[in-house]
Amino acid sequence: MGSALANSEVTPAEGARPTVGVRRVPSGTALALIVPAALLYWQLGGPSSLLSDPNTGVHVRTGEWILAQHAVPKQDLFSFAIAGHPWCDWEWLSDALYALLYRWHGLAAIAAFSLALLCLTSWVVYLTARLHTGRIIAYAVTCLVMATTTIHWLARPHLFTWLLVGVFSWVIERARVSAVHKPLLALPVLTLLWANLHPGFLAGVLILIVWSATELVQTRLRCSKKECVAHSQWSRWFGFTAVACLAATLVNPYGLQLHRHIVEYLLSPRSVTLQVVEWLSPDFHNPRLHWFELLLPLCAAAGLWHGLQGRLAWCMLTLAALHLALVSVRNVPLCAIVCAAPVANLVEHLIQQCGLQSRFRVAEASLIHSRVGTFACCALAGGVVIAVGCQTALCLGPPSSLPVEALAHLPAGRLFTTDRWADYVIYADPGRQVFFDCRNDLYGPGFVKDYLTLIRARPGWQAVAAKYAFAAAMVPGDSPMVAALAASADWRLLCRDRRAAIFVRLEN
Repeated sequence: MGSALANSEVTPAEGARPTVGVRRVPSGTALALIVPAALLYWQLGGPSSLLSDPNTGVHVRTGEWILAQHAVPKQDLFSFAIAGHPWCDWEWLSDALYALLYRWHGLAAIAAFSLALLCLTSWVVYLTARLHTGRIIAYAVTCLVMATTTIHWLARPHLFTWLLVGVFSWVIERARVSAVHKPLLALPVLTLLWANLHPGFLAGVLILIVWSATELVQTRLRCSKKECVAHSQWSRWFGFTAVACLAATLVNPYGLQLHRHIVEYLLSPRSVTLQVVEWLSPDFHNPRLHWFELLLPLCAAAGLWHGLQGRLAWCMLTLAALHLALVSVRNVPLCAIVCAAPVANLVEHLIQQCGLQSRFRVAEASLIHSRVGTFACCALAGGVVIAVGCQTALCLGPPSSLPVEALAHLPAGRLFTTDRWADYVIYADPGRQVFFDCRNDLYGPGFVKDYLTLIRARPGWQAVAAKYAFAAAMVPGDSPMVAALAASADWRLLCRDRRAAIFVRLEN
């Protein structure tokens, strides 16, 4: 892997006095902690953006059920259309944690906790990049990586996967740089926790498999006997760790059913992922993806360059992560985190080739960090998290995108609404069941087809509505369904506001 000299630092001679005018700034690790806080207010507009997806409310209500029943749900809780249908809640531990946070201080506590996870992720990314380059470049890479992840900053359990992918990368890179295998033993323990927090644990196992396979390949390439033995040892260690991590994932309330559910959702030709926006390819008209546009050529260059240098693991990880990111926008943050070390190493190499390394080291040496500055920076990050948690006005939303007022006028009976609004109904009116919500892994392609037929008012929507015996419909005012329901003799407009229209089905 990268040069061990990349961590060397220029420090004043022992016993020398600092020169007059030396600037004192916080350490890079402390600065990395506040990157998410700065991005939250500068780019996203504040903590309310973390709660812009009402799916957070579904996690809260599920967690409350778990805490009340002292069990994990095995059947669906929220839909009348699939009552009694088996449900594998692959984020049950996150749901329980969200419910505890909600009991403590409402949605503000969940937003603050999510920001804290992002701060920890930023810190781990910096530590990983720092293994292969100096402070300035490591911090710049961290800023770019975290800015790229803003595309999916939401108070949802996937933030655990971001953090743990970062931790996996850091542990592996540290083990490689120090030539010590034992740190890898911590990964199966983390995987046991990860498997109950979020289904993204497969990313950790795949990273280890790539490392094991590429180290094995390198034993077949031209190398000395000593290097061949070293690659073989690393391949066995990574392979053993991957198997141990995979075994640890079996420690969950659903056993192998969890793995079957994940594989079917991701790989089955009948999967509904092609109908879900966050699983589609990136739309570069989105301004938040401009950061990814900056990172993309760096990742591609890093993957190809490391491949030419014989660093097959970095080559495979970087190019595979890029492929997955271009296939699905949901993978863009994971790609950024995985590529932090290869990109940092490439930039360090370019600086050396340009003869700028000495200047960067002198600049770093002049930025002597003080304990006071570091403490102040960490205190600022903690203060922002606490400030977010102390807010009482935070709500799911933005409210302008949700049927906040219309919900009070809903009549009883089976309700049809959008999947996003269904998430809000589950949160705001816990006793009411919905037709179809954003847990698309649960419903399957048949329900998705029926839902799209209704919400887009396609031919045959009346038959679908009769099939599920809807008593009411709450749809956005600009939805094609409004005109379709208004023109139907079987439906009557009950009320309408600036956001939603409510229709009721007439008795036959």
